Amino acid sequence: MDILVLGGCGAMGSEATIDLVKTSSADRIVVADIDAAKAAAFCGDLGDPRLAAETVDVTDQAALRAMFERFDFVLNCTSNKFGVGIVEAAIGARRSMLDLGGLANTPKQLALDAQAREAGITVLLGCGATPGVSNIMARRAAAHMDVLEEVHIAFASFRSISLAPGVLHTVLSEFSPATQRFYYEAGEFVEMPPFAGARTLAFPPPVGSLETYYVPHSETFTLPRYFGAGLEKVTVRGSWRPEIMAALRVFNQFKLSEHAPEFLRDHLIKHVPPADDGEYAFYVQVESVGRKGDQRVVVTHDLTHPGKDVWRHTCTAKVTGIPASIGAQLLLSGRAARTGVMGCEECFEPEPFFAELARRDIVVHERVVAERTYRAEAIRVPA
Repeated sequence: MDILVLGGCGAMGSEATIDLVKTSSADRIVVADIDAAKAAAFCGDLGDPRLAAETVDVTDQAALRAMFERFDFVLNCTSNKFGVGIVEAAIGARRSMLDLGGLANTPKQLALDAQAREAGITVLLGCGATPGVSNIMARRAAAHMDVLEEVHIAFASFRSISLAPGVLHTVLSEFSPATQRFYYEAGEFVEMPPFAGARTLAFPPPVGSLETYYVPHSETFTLPRYFGAGLEKVTVRGSWRPEIMAALRVFNQFKLSEHAPEFLRDHLIKHVPPADDGEYAFYVQVESVGRKGDQRVVVTHDLTHPGKDVWRHTCTAKVTGIPASIGAQLLLSGRAARTGVMGCEECFEPEPFFAELARRDIVVHERVVAERTYRAEAIRVPA
């Protein structure tokens, strides 16, 4: 069993690769990156004989398809801007794959569902923390209900703004005025400006109370597709450290996010260290609302992980990359729900996935509250 990990030495991809090395039965794990020296050095540091490094240009469709044909499975950990072309190459090579990202690419990738089915492959989208674990939390919550009506997803990402170039791109784009962001309601996608939909949530320590805002995540596209008409509303909010949120507001105020994004990214990567003395955590919280009989049911899931004293500055990378490794291994063991293109909520049963997370000290906590509802009825009073 040979696995190809695109971008497998990057900030998120490196943790997916490390987990594959520690926990998978793969015969060969090839880390492919545009920077061949970086990939080779990373593989050398890990020192596992199953590892090898190769050079790849993910914009070269013909070369990418030929590369995919040499492997049993493809795990894509590159920037989400390459996602559509990589899925197309996988379909052409008839190789199942997992895409760590998704986000803005998701509608275009979902449109390739029929082609993936015809090729006989499974393409799993957005198998990180959010999207990813968040989707599976929603499916778990639905098991407590007759009808799932609302899903409200939120994340708190505490880390340096310049953790890695790809991660920085995501931060800047999610709050840029040039980026479209939506929530889903009653069959429509409602577009919102940056810093809209403010909602203060209580996350576990060290984050605590934090104001979150709408972000352009792909759960808004995949959850309604899976759960159907009963699901009336899906929102995704997120936030970083308060000082980073304040900086993003200034960037927007002076049009830097929209008109000078490359300069801004280059400057921050060059002058802001990827590790600092601040708090590090990446928590996900999902509130799901629905009905069971005459009861209103609210299910809240929280994801927690070891603190900075254990994971140091790798919290975001581990909570993102490890679910991708788990997803790849479950797919390779025949756990895919079907062929075609889908999100995690359609692909996996929650309990086995959460059990694998727990083996790696990533814990999903569940709280269920059921409230009886009363239907008002008119009473006729005799004259």
